[in-house]
Amino acid sequence: MPIEYTIDHEKRLVHARVLGVITLKDIEHFTDAVVAQEALTYRKLFDGSQGDGTYDDKDVMMLGARAAAYATLARRGPLALVPRPGVGAELAKRYINLGKFEGQARIFDTSDEALTWLDTESKGEP
Repeated sequence: MPIEYTIDHEKRLVHARVLGVITLKDIEHFTDAVVAQEALTYRKLFDGSQGDGTYDDKDVMMLGARAAAYATLARRGPLALVPRPGVGAELAKRYINLGKFEGQARIFDTSDEALTWLDTESKGEP
């Protein structure tokens, strides 16, 4: 899978990196794993800066709807996105808006900046 991730239950942190070209299905599999491992309330870093996507506006709308639905399952932990420069930032903004993150998500230029912000945020509900 082109998304490499770790779910650290002790630190209550999900760290994902895109390594190659991802599809809508790849992101769905990743988010399903986060939910299945009961990490929805954890802080999350999704670093797409080294990857690329084959998804379009419709796919982003589907992902946003899925994210909004997850909000009904549990209070979601903070999300830090590091998109690929260029069009990736626009897609990330749309995803945040459609997913109804209500201030719990931000976009960063680097993983270091994202981790610094996540370290200041709540570690998520037990």
